[in-house]
Amino acid sequence: MKIESVVAYPVGLPLEENLQWGAMSVSTKGGIVVEVKTDEGLIGVGEAGFSSEYFSTVGPLINDQLGPLIIGRDPQDISALWHDMMRSTHMWGRRGIETYALSGIDIALWDLFGKITSQPVHRLLGTAQNSVRAYYAPSFKHPDMAIKEAIQATELGYTAIKLRIDGNLKSAVSLVSQVRTAVGNSIDLMVDANMCYDRRGALALAKEFQDLDVFWLEEPIMSRSLSQYINDHSWLADRVDLPLAGGESLLTRYEYIDLMAKLPFDYIQPDAASVGGISELKRIGDMSSSWNLKLVPHIGCSSGTGIGLAAALNVILSCDNAPLIEVDAYGGLGWEGFLTNPLNVKDGQLISNNQPGIGVTLAPSGREQFSLLPRV
Repeated sequence: MKIESVVAYPVGLPLEENLQWGAMSVSTKGGIVVEVKTDEGLIGVGEAGFSSEYFSTVGPLINDQLGPLIIGRDPQDISALWHDMMRSTHMWGRRGIETYALSGIDIALWDLFGKITSQPVHRLLGTAQNSVRAYYAPSFKHPDMAIKEAIQATELGYTAIKLRIDGNLKSAVSLVSQVRTAVGNSIDLMVDANMCYDRRGALALAKEFQDLDVFWLEEPIMSRSLSQYINDHSWLADRVDLPLAGGESLLTRYEYIDLMAKLPFDYIQPDAASVGGISELKRIGDMSSSWNLKLVPHIGCSSGTGIGLAAALNVILSCDNAPLIEVDAYGGLGWEGFLTNPLNVKDGQLISNNQPGIGVTLAPSGREQFSLLPRV
């Protein structure tokens, strides 16, 4: 069996109202889909990066650079293919859109491997658990809407919700306090600050959130280098009892080495669609276990294809230190007909459907129905 083709294309669904995810505001929910096809007709699917908006840069890397590199190779040699693709980027980048491209191909290769062996990917990785608690992750909203969405989440059976805040400390504390009052003390509340604060502001914020029983505070400090990111969040971790989370923008296991050694975070959040695929997410998950850290992968809520979610779920089910999974509050094209079998939360839990591969199937007309024209 040989790889016959590697193709990436953008898909999306226009929104009636923009959604804001930290620094990113999107008018279209969608992602970059990768299909790896063999000469025997089997197809594996993956997702590259957090959004279809990256296609103008990530797409050509897959279609014209990394994809052709592995055509004619055995798709089951996933580790060899991963390292060959990584080495090929040596002269033009290893920590950005190149890793997004690599991630999409790697996820597709694992999906293909599962289909070849008739096994779900979590079985191939070594299943450690059969389901995982889901947390509801809405976008940044006005307090009235944030409270309404939090109440809706509890009615849907969620026991954990992540709130988004801006750089105004007073309004951030007020929002979390109001939501806490609305949902009660039995619901876990996480807060994503999206690097809106300096060190002193983050310290004041964290102390306020300790009194509100916040489950974790995510990436509160603005950082422009990896060393600053690690050192500043380590500084904060030494001064508060509140658990911290972060790492969603770090790429490959190599950027996690210093992070884990200094232990600024209690929860680490690599994303399968950007960190290096299922292969690298699993390696980082096992590394984090050695440091007694919890793995809670980031999910690209600006995407909504359902592919990145399925990839993360399979890794989570293979790790004994992965207690939660992020679930997009607004669904997306994956739940509007792009997939024939999207994953769904039941009683606050996300459970594998145990189908071969990552467990999702593209609808026959999905690409045509949700096609986006690449930017020129």
